[in-house]
Amino acid sequence: MARVQFVDKAPDGGWGWVVVAGTFFIHVVVIASLVSFGVFYAEFREVFKEGAGTTSFISSILGATLLMCSPFVSALSNLTSCRAVIIAGSVISAVGLIVSFFAQRMVHLFLSVGIVTGLGFSLMYSPSLAMIGRYFDERHATANGIAICGTGVGQFALPPLFQFLIDEFGWRGALLIVAGILLNGCVFGALFRPIHLKEDSREEHVEREKQNSCSDPKQSKGVASLRQIMETFDVTLLKHRPFLLYGTSLLGTVLGMSIIYVHLVAHAQILGVEKTQAAFLLSIMGVSDAISRPINGWLSDRGMISKVYYYTIGITGLAISTTAIPFGTTYAGLVVCMVFYGFFSGVFHPLIAVLVRKYSGVSRISGGLGWTFVFQGVAFLLGPPVAGWLYDATGSYDMSFYVAGIFTFLSVIVLLVIPCSTTSTRKKLGSDGSEIPDQTVDKSVVLKEVKRVGDVNSSVS
Repeated sequence: MARVQFVDKAPDGGWGWVVVAGTFFIHVVVIASLVSFGVFYAEFREVFKEGAGTTSFISSILGATLLMCSPFVSALSNLTSCRAVIIAGSVISAVGLIVSFFAQRMVHLFLSVGIVTGLGFSLMYSPSLAMIGRYFDERHATANGIAICGTGVGQFALPPLFQFLIDEFGWRGALLIVAGILLNGCVFGALFRPIHLKEDSREEHVEREKQNSCSDPKQSKGVASLRQIMETFDVTLLKHRPFLLYGTSLLGTVLGMSIIYVHLVAHAQILGVEKTQAAFLLSIMGVSDAISRPINGWLSDRGMISKVYYYTIGITGLAISTTAIPFGTTYAGLVVCMVFYGFFSGVFHPLIAVLVRKYSGVSRISGGLGWTFVFQGVAFLLGPPVAGWLYDATGSYDMSFYVAGIFTFLSVIVLLVIPCSTTSTRKKLGSDGSEIPDQTVDKSVVLKEVKRVGDVNSSVS
């Protein structure tokens, strides 16, 4: 039976650092594998003789499944435990790659790599981030920055490793070895000790009251079931305008990033860069990202500027770096672009989960992360194929990178709209989707109340 820790509030340390370590290694083997899969993209395109748009569907389905299954994974984590879900995901992701060994057509890889392995990745990824949000409050950005810099570490090591495995054992043998690496997720998942917060008890009390109030025999079972489903998947979060706008902004950002992850290696090879050096570009990006994430996570916690503005700076730099890639016609130019790209990626990445927590609340962070990943999944599903079709039409990846930069710039604009979407009354989102006024209230309401009390006092005197 899982040992559960009961605390009044997030401990901001203790066993939480072990959870951070587990999340770090999950990012090394899961997210870095997704980012580095562009190495296999070039190989699949050569072996199966398919167009760039069709071949890129393997990576796009993989990323989309990882992200879009997150609401279901969040609900499953709430019903069982994050530990059990992560261990199951490790096994499922490995099975998907093992089955891919027997692929004879690309559609086979769409199913085995894209859907099965993608589902396993999702089961490992979302619960790990949610657990950090439960163990940390004041130092959430710092802990998150340390954990997700595992992506940069893995991104440094995996692309050259993948290329070496392909050269030595072929793409089939390489997938089998990667499957063995993914099974280490069973060990990482065992580190995620469950924790029960005081706020959870409050949410459970509210849920029981709602169930009692909904026990009207006249209410149809269908309506009750539908309401239960909406609460399980936190559908009401989509009614919260700031959360919805943030998700839309993230969609544009990830759409641009997915194009870089999948097509950068192929773009470099077209420019005449040798295969191993082309794969090493992702490693350079990963090193810069790994150094940038914990530093910027710590700096954002210092409170010198708003975390939203800090996040916006990172996205803006990412857009500029993306637009500059077509101008890097030499290997040195591409290296410079990847250094800046990795740095700015490390500026905003530690704050994704922090802003989700801001717009959804700590008790609903699991559902908030789930729906945020859906937005990212849609972007990952669309970005690489669109870029591939643009290459097939133009014979160059330049237009693909320009489009990626444009979408990233648009995500900045949407992000800046969020403060305008709220009134002077700041609101929190209740568990039933209703907006609950915070301590800061509209001044006009206060003045009316003061006037009313004054009138009452006058009449009494």
